[in-house]
Amino acid sequence: MASPRSPLSPRPPPSPGQDDTEAWRAKFVHFYQTNAPSKAKFVNDKMMAKWKGRYKELYSNLERKYGPLGAPTSPPRPPSRPGSGRAFGGRGKRTVADLSSEFEALVNKARRECPDNKAPLDLVDAKLTAAENGLETSTFTVCARIRPKLKQDEGDEDFVCVVPGEHGRAARCLVPRVSITGRPKLDEARSELDWTWGPNADEDNIFDAVGRPLVHRALDGQVGVIFAYGQTGSGKTHTMSNLMERVVGELFKSGAAANVMRHRKISFSYCEILGSDANDCLSPSHDAVKIGEMLDGRVVLKNLSEHEVEDAAQMHALVKKAAATRSTESTARNDTSSRSHGIGIVTVAPPEGCALAGKLYVIDLAGSERAADSKDHDQQRLEETKAINISLMALKECIRARTKASRPGAARSVHIPYRRAKLTQVMKDVFDVASPRLCATVVLACVAPTARDVDHSKNTLSYAAPLKVAVEAAPHLQRDDRDPALWATTQLIEWVAETAPCTMEQAKQIVNQNTGVQFCAVSESALFARCAAAELDAKQSKKLYGALWTAVIDAKTRNRRPDGTIITEEDEAREKAEKAQALRDKAALWKEREKTLRSDF
Repeated sequence: MASPRSPLSPRPPPSPGQDDTEAWRAKFVHFYQTNAPSKAKFVNDKMMAKWKGRYKELYSNLERKYGPLGAPTSPPRPPSRPGSGRAFGGRGKRTVADLSSEFEALVNKARRECPDNKAPLDLVDAKLTAAENGLETSTFTVCARIRPKLKQDEGDEDFVCVVPGEHGRAARCLVPRVSITGRPKLDEARSELDWTWGPNADEDNIFDAVGRPLVHRALDGQVGVIFAYGQTGSGKTHTMSNLMERVVGELFKSGAAANVMRHRKISFSYCEILGSDANDCLSPSHDAVKIGEMLDGRVVLKNLSEHEVEDAAQMHALVKKAAATRSTESTARNDTSSRSHGIGIVTVAPPEGCALAGKLYVIDLAGSERAADSKDHDQQRLEETKAINISLMALKECIRARTKASRPGAARSVHIPYRRAKLTQVMKDVFDVASPRLCATVVLACVAPTARDVDHSKNTLSYAAPLKVAVEAAPHLQRDDRDPALWATTQLIEWVAETAPCTMEQAKQIVNQNTGVQFCAVSESALFARCAAAELDAKQSKKLYGALWTAVIDAKTRNRRPDGTIITEEDEAREKAEKAQALRDKAALWKEREKTLRSDF
C-alpha cells in the first residue's frame, strides 16, 4: 500500500493520454523525484522520443523496478560472487568510497616528498641539441598538468591521488585498491615526462616554459605547435585559453620588439576538425575547409579565412568568436565538452626577402572518453567519439614515428602516417623530415586529480608518456663530416665563403663565432639580417640558407648500417651491383641444375 503523500512533496500531475508527451514527461519526472531522485535527469527529449506511443509500458516498467509511486524499493542487485563478503563480520565488500579517509592519509604520506617546482625556462630549447648527430630539427616536449580539485569533484572518491613526481620530471597515479582482507593500498603508476605541473601551478610559469619559446619560433619564421590532450573535464580548454591570452600579449607587447613587428603582418585563422570534416570558425557561414597538398609538398587549407590583426584587442575578439562557434556537447564529465579539435593558427609574415612565414598552432583537442563514459550516447555521438579516437591515435603514431626517424640512418626506413587524419595532415611541417626549418611541439597532458577519475588520468598519462621516446643510436656512431651541425667555427667560415660566395671577412661576420649546431639553428630571417649587415645581396642570402638546409636534411637522411657506419653513394652503388650479380649467379646456377635434371631423364 502506498504511503500518504507528504504536504511538502510535489503534487502528482493529472493522468495523461497515451500520446500526451508533455503530460507524460511531467508524470515521469514526478515518479523519479518521488521514488528515485538521482534518476530524474534521464527524463529528456531522447527518452521521450524513444518511448513515444509506449509511455504506459515504460511507466509499468518503472513501477516494477522502483516500486509503486510513493513506496520506493531498491532495484534488485545481481547475486554476489562467492567470497565477495568482507573479511570481518561478513557485512559485504568494502569499497574505495568506504575507506576514503584512510586512502587520503596514504596519499598524503606518499606525496610528502613531491615538491611543486617551477619548470625551467629552457625546457623547449634544450631539446634542439639533444640529438645524437648534431641538430634535432623537430623536437617534442611532453608535459602534464594536474588541475586543482573543483566543487564538481565533491562526493564519493573525491580525494586527490594524482601528484607530481620528484623534481617535477614525472607524474604519479596513486591508484586506490582494496585488498582481499579489506585493507586500503595504493598501486603506483609512474609516467616519466619532461615536466609535470601540480594543481597550484602558476599560469605564467606554464607560458614562460612552453608558450613563449613557441611564439618566438613563429616570429623567427619557424614552426611552433602546442596541444592539450586529456579526458573531458580535465582542464584542457581552460589551460589553452590562458595560454592563448598570453600568446596574444607576447605578440603585441610594447617595446623594441613591437617596433620591429609593426612592419610584419600577423594574421589569425581558426579551424575546427570533426572527423573527416573541417570548418572555418571565423567565417559567418561556417565554410567547409578543404585540406590538401600541393605538388611541392605544401599543405593548403582551402576556404580557411585569414584575418589580419593589428593589436591585441582585435585578436582577443577573434579568439573569443572562434571559441563561441566550436561544437560542444554535454557529457557525464562536462556540460560543455568540446567535440571537435580546435586549431588556432597564428601566421607571421616573413621580413622582406625571406620566403618562410612563421607558424604557431595552438590546438585544443577534443575531450577523450572511455567506453564507460559513452554508454548513454546516441549513434551520432558514438561516431564522433570514434572519429576523435582515430585522430588521436594517428597523432600519437606520427609523433613516435617522427622521433624514431631522428635516429641516425633511420629517416628513409620509417614511415610517418601524417595523411591518416586531417589533424596530422595540417601539422605536416612537424612530421616531415625534409622540412627546411626548425619545428618545436609541446604536448600538454591534462588530468583530473581525484580518485573518481584516476583510471582515466592513468590512461591519459599512458598516452602521453610514450611520446617522450628516447632516440636510440648505434653505440659507435661514425661522425658525418658533411653534417654542418658538427662543423667547427673555422670550417663553417670556409664553407660560407665558398658557398655564398663572399670574402673570408664577410663569412666571419655572418658566422658570428657560432659553432655548427648554433649556426644551423639560426632562423631564415636572422641569417638574412646577418648577410645584409655583411653587405651580401638577397640572392646570396637565399643561396646560403638553401644550401645550409639542404646539407642539414641530407645529413638527417643519410643511410647508415646497423653498426652506425655511413653508407656512401659509392658503397650503395657497389652493394647494389653485388646484389644484382648474386641474383644473376643464382639464376645461372638454377639454370644449370635444370639442364642437368633434364639430361637425366
